[in-house]
Formats: sequence, structure tokens, C-alpha cells
Amino acid sequence: MPPKKDTPSLYDYNIYRIPLEKKESFIEHLLKRQFSPLPLDETKIRNIENFRLDLFFCDKDNNSGSTWIDLLSDCSLTTLDYILQIYGAALVYSNESICFVISYGNAHFYINAFCDMNFGISVAERLIDLETVKAQQNTSFGSRLNKSFFDYFIGASLTYRSGEVPSYIKGASKDIEQWGTTINCGTSAQFKWEEKPLEIGKKLSLLETAIKSHPSIMLPRLTELNESRNEAKINELFHELSLAIKSFDENEANAGLLCIPTFYLLGTRVIQNDILGYRFTCQHKRRAYVGDLTIAALLDFLKIYDLDIETCIRDINITIEYSNDMWTPRKPLTNYMEYINSDNICLRNGKWCIFNKSYLRRIMQEVNKITFTNHTDGLFKFSRDKLIKYAKTSGIYVEQKRQPMETYYNNFIAEQLNAVCVHPTSTPIDPTENKRYHYEICDLYVENTMYFVKIGKTADFAFAVDQAMQTQEQLDFNNKITLPNGNSVEAKNFHFILIFNSRKTLVEKWEDIFSINFLLHLAELKRMLDSRSIRIDVAFSYSLEDVH
Repeated sequence: MPPKKDTPSLYDYNIYRIPLEKKESFIEHLLKRQFSPLPLDETKIRNIENFRLDLFFCDKDNNSGSTWIDLLSDCSLTTLDYILQIYGAALVYSNESICFVISYGNAHFYINAFCDMNFGISVAERLIDLETVKAQQNTSFGSRLNKSFFDYFIGASLTYRSGEVPSYIKGASKDIEQWGTTINCGTSAQFKWEEKPLEIGKKLSLLETAIKSHPSIMLPRLTELNESRNEAKINELFHELSLAIKSFDENEANAGLLCIPTFYLLGTRVIQNDILGYRFTCQHKRRAYVGDLTIAALLDFLKIYDLDIETCIRDINITIEYSNDMWTPRKPLTNYMEYINSDNICLRNGKWCIFNKSYLRRIMQEVNKITFTNHTDGLFKFSRDKLIKYAKTSGIYVEQKRQPMETYYNNFIAEQLNAVCVHPTSTPIDPTENKRYHYEICDLYVENTMYFVKIGKTADFAFAVDQAMQTQEQLDFNNKITLPNGNSVEAKNFHFILIFNSRKTLVEKWEDIFSINFLLHLAELKRMLDSRSIRIDVAFSYSLEDVH
């Protein structure tokens, strides 16, 4: 029998990219967290290229101890003595144009706030064979909160739907000899190499060249706004977010600004997170809460300490208890917030990000499959004067400055179609619970068709889509649901009547709609309805007589 061929040892490298302008603040951050610089053995350094090397190490005591060891010690006649320490290290390779950090132990907790969030996916675009993906995570911003989906394959092609951003990809390397057999890409990029830590300068130099090259495929992604170049815009966005928090109504079915996932991604590691409680801190004030994180609790915290959300939104921090007396590091509250506006900007991991063209292109591909019609005349035409006259004649007119035009419109259309007018009656989402959360199943129902009506600007139409999303989630396997009048009905069509109150031109194509939030929600709803074989179409109406 021939001797076995020696297999070289492979070392794991979990690599982050940190923008050069953040390098010094990152190192200062490590030093404050009890990381110490260590001297390197110069005789072990190989293939240095033009990099400078710095090594930082931490071995501080874990003063929190271990709850499971304490528990088992209490169950045993023998005391389980132990000393716990927390270990971490960061090996920094930097030159005049780039900075890479190789993470060990708990160092990844401190890198995320400084790293380039798009680095890992940039590596995937260039170095992974996207036709042989072994696992992927997609993040969707198409529903009330973002959702993450993990899929595991055996050599399948990378897939993503409209509104989704690939956030983790594990696949076969395009060049096995250069990069290894498999590459994991999330926030960081993970490789297995033969070279030891002080010998990877040449590899990193090639990696630098690779990520600066043009990729053969551009994946949908979110790009972080530069804090210095976009300072005014970011200030405006925080003001916008503060107003959304102030006006937040948790009783609404589509409510949602805060999200603590059951798992989250640190570099390429999946961390499970079973929340027990959390603690707000701001301007030396602190308060703990038990259970799910809610905006109601945040507003309670602000009210108790007389804090103004508009002036302190960036100062509010939160720690999460994910096991008995085990807490995550303190992070800004905005790290747990999900927010998207009509300018293609969203809040992701506490950073303001803008969608790229590939992201928008995929959304438009899906939306363009939805039929829409314009109504400047006929049944769905909107006229304030005629509706006021109708309301007075039918006895539903309300003597007030701001008229409930949607109520008048729904009642009028219901009469014309001989439809059931559901608006404005709401239904408990879960009748077996305390019936706190309600939603409107639809505005009108007739002949297997649910109508959803909304008057406003383009950005407001996303709320009608959210209403429809909630309804489709409540349909049973046969697409049936019980209306407030007690009738069980089937849904075969979702029909939107969307009325512009400030648009002077007709919508000729979907690209004429300038609200990515609305289009994103619409594309997500279409995907949901397709899986149920429910048709979706849109009717646009206009409140201005001079539309042309």
C-alpha cells in the first residue's frame, strides 16, 4: 500500500476590511476594551509586500462568571471551581490604501462598528463561483420588518428575489489553488490557507487587487452613506426617524420599527439570540425591561426621564440579555431599528445605507409584471365635490374641517359594485388573545375580489400594501377568510385603487413612481400572492382636474 500523501495544515482566516479613515479609531477602541499591543517575531514574517503588521491581544477576566457552571455546581456534592477569561485578538495588516483585520476570539464584537459592511459580498462577487453556492442568507426589506432567510444547497446557483439583498454566501472558490476550496462571505470573508498569520501579506495584496477589480456580476446591495460627506443628509434622516418614533402607534397592524432577530450574523458566524430582557441607557439614565423590545417601552423610558427623542436619538444605547445574566455589548438603539424611506435609503445595523441599481432593477423586474390602469373618468374617477354631495345625500356626511374622503369613496364604490363595504371596520388579528391588535381585512369585497383603497401621496400607498400583506397572512389554505359581517369568503384577486392627491401627470410606466418603499412592498406582496395563485392589479385615480 502506498504511503498516505501528507495533507498540509490549513489555518482559518476571518478577514474584515476597515476603511483607512477608521483605522486609528478602531485601534483606540480596542485599547479601551483592554486589548494590548504585542511585539511580533520579525524572523517569522514572510511575504510582507507593502503591509505594516500590528497585533492586539486581550485576556481579561470574565467577571460575569458562568450561570450553567453555577447551576451544575449547586446540583453536585462537589463544587465546580473555575476561572473564566475572555480571549480575543486582532491582527492588523495595513498600507497606504487599505486596511485588513484578521479576527480571533471575541474581537469580532468590536470590529463590526468600524468595518466595511459590503466587503464580504464584494469578495463573493469576484472570488466565489456563484453557480456552486453551498449556503446563503438573504435579507428582505419588503415587509413590515426586515426578514432573514437561510438556505443550504449542494452546488446550487445563488438565488435572490426582488427586494432581497444577499448578506451571506458560502460557495466554491473560482481559483482553488489561490484562495482555497471554499470561501464564506458575510460582513467578513473567511478563507482556509496554508500560510501562517505572519505569512499572508502576498495573499492580502492579491485580495486587495481583486476587490478593486470590476466584478463579472453586480449583486443587489446596500451601501453605507459616508458620515463626513453626507453629514447634512444623515442629520435629516435621524430627524425623520425621530418623528416616526414620536408618531408610532403600536396598535396598528403594520406597526414595526424595532427588530431583534432570533439570530444575527457576526462576520461569517451565526449567533443565536433568545432574548429575556433589555436595558436602555441615555445621558447617565438607565432602565431595564423584561420581554420583547417595543417602541412603547422606548417611549416609556423617554417619558420617565423627560428625554426628547429628537435631541437624544443617537445617545440611546441598549444591551440585550440573551441568557440568564449574560448581556450583549452595549450598542446604539439604532442598531436594532429597521427603517426605510422613499429616497432608497434604509437603516441597517445602525448605519444609513442606499440601495444600488441592481437592487432597484430586480424590484422593477417584478413590479413590471403587475398590470395597472389609469382612471380619469368612469367608475373609479375621484371627485371631491361629487363625493361631498354623495355623502350629504346618503346621510354619512360629517360636519368637520377634514372630511373622511376614503369613507365616502368606499361607500360610493360599494354601492356601484354592489360590494360589501368593510372600511372602516377592523378585525382582531388573533381573536383568542386580548384582541389588542386589529387590522382591516380589506376596504371592499365582491365576487372573490378584495379591494384596497388609499388616498394620498405615492409613499402613503405602501400602507395599503401592508394592509394587504396582513390580510394574505390571515387567509387559510383555501384562501378563505371571515369578514366582520360573519361571511366566509374566498380571495382570488387583490385589486388596489390608489388615488393621488397631488400628482399632475398620469403614470405611464412603473418607473414613473418615485417611491422605492411602495414598489418594494408591492413586489414582496406579489411574490406572496403568486404562491397562493391570487391575482394582483392596480387602478390609479387622480384628485386633480388638470391631470394630463
